[in-house]
Amino acid sequence: AYKDQGESSTPAQIRAQRWMQSLLELQQSAGNSFEFIESVKSDLFPDEIYVFTPEGRIVELPTGATSVDFAYAVHTAIGHACVGARVDRQPYPLSQSLNTGQTIEIITAPGARPNAAWLNFVVSSKARAKIRQLLKNLKREDSISLGRRLLNHALGNGNKLGDIPQENINKELVRMKLHSIDDLLAEVGLGNTMSVVVAHNLLGNASINNVITDNSDSRSKLPIKGAEGVLITFAKCCRPIPGDPIVAHISPGKGLVIHHESCRNIRGYQKEPEKFMQVDWDE
Repeated sequence: AYKDQGESSTPAQIRAQRWMQSLLELQQSAGNSFEFIESVKSDLFPDEIYVFTPEGRIVELPTGATSVDFAYAVHTAIGHACVGARVDRQPYPLSQSLNTGQTIEIITAPGARPNAAWLNFVVSSKARAKIRQLLKNLKREDSISLGRRLLNHALGNGNKLGDIPQENINKELVRMKLHSIDDLLAEVGLGNTMSVVVAHNLLGNASINNVITDNSDSRSKLPIKGAEGVLITFAKCCRPIPGDPIVAHISPGKGLVIHHESCRNIRGYQKEPEKFMQVDWDE
């Protein structure tokens, strides 16, 4: 017997008592066990669906869940490697909602990665969180890789990041208030800091005599945001002036050469991120 709902009952206890009472009523009205189970699914759990793995395991998912939600519910690694699905042995779109009673088989592939577009249709909090987490990590890995390429190019003259004294790296980390070399490379890769400025600082005074800003051309003193201490020259082919949209050509050992964005000499510059970067006039 269950206690009456007294003043001491908690909200959870009250819900549990109502749930049990509903179960009893459904059991009494159902013609057989199958009808009872179906009634439980539809009446007591309207916000959930129940599907099966190929081995017969039951997986509970929120209503509207897709095969991707199912994959992450089974295991995070399966979700990350998911490339397709079969439902009741038939090909099934990853974005299509599942229904109670279906059997789901997830197709995986080595090296597969989650697609950002999945966030448009997954409904389970676990799937959303795991997809976002991995995409964030992948973005960081890609940023670090690009940052390394940009920085090695900016160092120039055969210099590589691995040749830079640790003392110089530590000073730059302190200056930028970062914790690791990966943090520094990610900042460069994301475009939050100029590779040529970081290269200038990492090389130290002994190696950057031809990069330090010391140009008799007065136009080199026109300010470019974030390029303090780096030699800046302005391309004579297009002669950009303050206010023009500009792009910097990274010339190892020569600093930055500023071009007008529409300059014919840098046409297609977007295909060479190691050599060009978007810059702005300092206000």
